[in-house]
Formats: sequence, C-alpha cells, structure tokens
Amino acid sequence: MVTINIYKVDSTKHQLFIQKLNASMEYIDTINKEMVQGDTRINYGLSLYLSRPQASRDVGWHWVLAAFSQEDLQREVAPKAVLLIEVNEEQYALTFGYSFFIVDQFCDKDFGFNFARKHKFTEIKTTALVTPSARRNKTVNTYINYNELEFDSGESFAKIKGKAQLEDGFTLFKQTLEIGNSIRITTENESLDTVIEVIQYIEKTIASPIEHYKIPVFSKVSDTDLLATLDAKLRSDVLENPATINIAELDIVGVTEIFNNNDGEFVLKVGSSTKSVSQLSFDTLEEFCNQNSLQMGRVLLDIDVISMKDGTSIRTDPIYKLIDVTDDANRCLLSKGVWYKYNDDYMRYLSDSISEIAVEYHPEFDISSDMLSRYQEQKYTDEKDDPIYAGKTSEQIRTSISKKYYAERSFNNLRHEKDGFENYDRVSYSIDGAKIELMDLYKDGKMFAVKIGKSSSKLCYVVDQSLSSLKMYKHRTLGEMPTIDTVVVWLILEQRNRLNDVEGKPDINELEMMMLKNKLDQWKKEVRLQGLKPLIYINYYID
Repeated sequence: MVTINIYKVDSTKHQLFIQKLNASMEYIDTINKEMVQGDTRINYGLSLYLSRPQASRDVGWHWVLAAFSQEDLQREVAPKAVLLIEVNEEQYALTFGYSFFIVDQFCDKDFGFNFARKHKFTEIKTTALVTPSARRNKTVNTYINYNELEFDSGESFAKIKGKAQLEDGFTLFKQTLEIGNSIRITTENESLDTVIEVIQYIEKTIASPIEHYKIPVFSKVSDTDLLATLDAKLRSDVLENPATINIAELDIVGVTEIFNNNDGEFVLKVGSSTKSVSQLSFDTLEEFCNQNSLQMGRVLLDIDVISMKDGTSIRTDPIYKLIDVTDDANRCLLSKGVWYKYNDDYMRYLSDSISEIAVEYHPEFDISSDMLSRYQEQKYTDEKDDPIYAGKTSEQIRTSISKKYYAERSFNNLRHEKDGFENYDRVSYSIDGAKIELMDLYKDGKMFAVKIGKSSSKLCYVVDQSLSSLKMYKHRTLGEMPTIDTVVVWLILEQRNRLNDVEGKPDINELEMMMLKNKLDQWKKEVRLQGLKPLIYINYYID
C-alpha cells in the first residue's frame, strides 16, 4: 500500500517549474505511456527527478554531545523525488520525501478544493481553517462520526481530511482523502498506470456540473495592474508599520501541517546579515533586525528565509511568501506569496454574520474638531496655572494640553461629564507586570471600548482591546468588577458620509474594511460564548 501526493502545476508556471526541478534535482529519465480515457487514447509523459543528498549529516543537538565530550552522531538524510506527469497542456507532480516544499510554490491552489466541492464525503475527520485577522488565524479541528463540512463566517478552508463516498467495487484508491493545495490518496496499486488513472478520475470529477459543497476559499488575483497596486501598497504599509504582517504558527504545505515553532530550523538572511533561529515569528524577525542595526520597515520584505530539515536546506523563500496580510481597500489577502480575492461564498457568509450584530447610532455623541478645540481650550483655562507649566509660553502650554487631552481621551471625558458614563480611560491595572485597561467607559451594564479612526489598521485595535477586557472579565482577573450584560465596540468614524440604514440600523457592511469586519465577526462569537450581548455603537468625527 502506498500514499500518493498529487499536485497540479499552475498553467502560468510550467516553464519556471521545470527550471526549478533542473536546478535543484537530477533529471533521471522520461517514460511515455498511451492510456485510454473514454473513447480517446491519450499520451502521457512521466519524468523522474531525484535528489541524492550526502549519505549522512550531524545531528542538530551536537552541542549536548560536545558538553559531555562525545563525538558527533551521524544520521542518514532521506532523498527527495518528484514525478512529473505531462499530458496535453497540463502538468501534474507527485512528491516524495520533502519535495512537496518545492512543488507547493508552483501549484494550482484551486485544484484540491475544486475536487472537494464535487466529491461526496461519508465522514469528515479533520479540517484546517484560516480566519484572516483573527487571533486564532489558523485552526485544526478533528471530528468523530461527523459528515458535514463545518465552518463559520469569516473562515476559509486550508485542508480537508475525510472518507470519500465511493461506488461498490471501487479499487483505484482507498476512502480516506486529504485535500489542500494537493490531493493525497492511498492505494494498493503500485504502478505508473494507477497514477494516470487517479489523475483521470480527479479531472473527471472536477468537470462534473454537480457541486455537493459550498467551500469558502480565496480566488487568485490575476489582474497585473491590481497586483502591482497591492505590492506597492504593502511596501508602503510595512515601511510605516512592520507589524502589518502576520506569521502564523501553523502553515499548510500541500496537505501537510507545518508548525513554524517546532518543525525545523530557519536561517534569516538579508545582504551580509544572517541568523539561525529555531522558530519563525515576528519577534525573531524583529530581533534579527535589531541585532544587525537594520531598519525593519525597510528590509522586512527583502529578508530571505532558508528552511532547514535534518540539517539540509530544503528551500529558500523571501519573507513575502511566508506572511499573511489583508488589504482592506481591495478586499484581498496575501498568503504564501500569492494575492487572493475573497470568493463569493466567503463574502456572503461574512456579510450575513456581520448583519446579525446589533448596531446603534446616537447622533448626540458625534464629535467634531471644533468641539475638540473648545474642550482643549477649556482645559487650558482650567490648568494653565498648574506648576508643571511654570516657565512655559501660552503656546507651549496649549500644545501640552492638546497632547494630554487627545481626541479619544477628550471624547471619553465628555461622555463622563455630560452623559453619565463612568470613565475608566487611563485607569490601568497591573497583571504580571503589564498595565491593562479594563475598558474605556461603562454605563447601564455596558462595557465600552472606544476608538476614533478611518482605517482597519486604526480601528482593529479597539476590537483587540475589547477581547482583552472580555478575557479579564471572564476570569475575574481584577477582583471586583462592575456587572455587565453587553459588550460594546464604539467606532467613531473619521468620515463625513454616514452609513446607510438597513432595518433601522447603520449598515456595517458598507465599510470597506475587510480586516475590521473579520475581527468584528470573531469578536461577536467570543462575546456570545460568554453569554453576553455584542453591540456596536457608530458615531462620526468631523474634521
């Protein structure tokens, strides 16, 4: 019995793929086969590429042996192979050993899930789901006696493992399938003919007009102008704020789960600067830049990451291919070096979920730059004689006052002074040495987190703040807390145009802020899990 891991090569990358195989592996030979499909005889070319590494390597924990004056131990290194199948204008590849790291870079990422949509499953064993912009942005779920493809709004599939529904007497492969960028099957028929028959079966299934499942995934961006815009904006955003990027601890390569914290070692390289690290994370990248006096925002996207397995370099990727980034304005996601659009299934489920959240607009809480200036001027009058301003000019005092009473602090103070809210802004608690704010405002059983902004990068912070507050409330971390029944995210939008109402409430789906909507979707679920009501307040800041 053998396992076959099948990729389809992206039609735009055929030549690049061949070049990569020739550069990294040894071409062995090509076998030509003529196979029947229906009434047609089709020619297949099957080429073997093989990597024969050195017979052995030192173990990675040689430093322990050295501490006890022991000689280095040697271990055998597994070879890698790729079987390339060429038919008509298509290319397929079977991977053996760690060669899936190479092939995955050139694959047609729709291949596996196009097959999954068209094939019935009798049982679902495992799913891996991607949730962009959420704290848990990749999750692996396992099931017992379950036959539904379960997912929630804001989620897309990265992998499915399950038992396929097969006809009686079907012997081509076993029931259990793993589907991601590749398709992994198990068969008792160890032959090249079986490989071809499996490919024919997969393509016949994909060509079927019957779709058994709606599977939210991402569709690849092909518009060259849009790609150029996305890349230029990414560089600009990273220069301004390197934390724009995200490196998930879990990645799916083909159908294999890779944990970036413990599945190998990495070498970071940019220019002449290098560093070996045992895990790949934003913190290790930041440390690498600091140690080499590199400005992170300028070099981050140019860092190369060399992935190591058993002491051997498996592949080298620019960090660009290993990060997740959401572009709000264009509703796109960068994943593994490829820009994707959210597909219709994804957008529909997310939109429906966001529409479930209660939203309120109270026009009396709108704020303007004139109101802020008047409030700061009043504070100047009240505090200008404070000894801390001794020796300063009126202009210097006004500057200090405006910094002290910035927009959000002023807004919270006004709600306390005029509208009966309890003000918790700048009231911090120490937990494990870190200062934490429980909330910004409180009133009538509602816990408020407040943020003024006009982009996801600004407004997402308030959702994270609300989730942190919810966690503290759940565990009663701070002892005595006010009773709450509703958790409120208060978004004060820096825009003149009001959101249109749908069924008497502002339509959050009008916001062109995918990252924010993904975060609000997850926030809604977390709040409801605690038995509390999620609520969004919308107001406007007019400059």
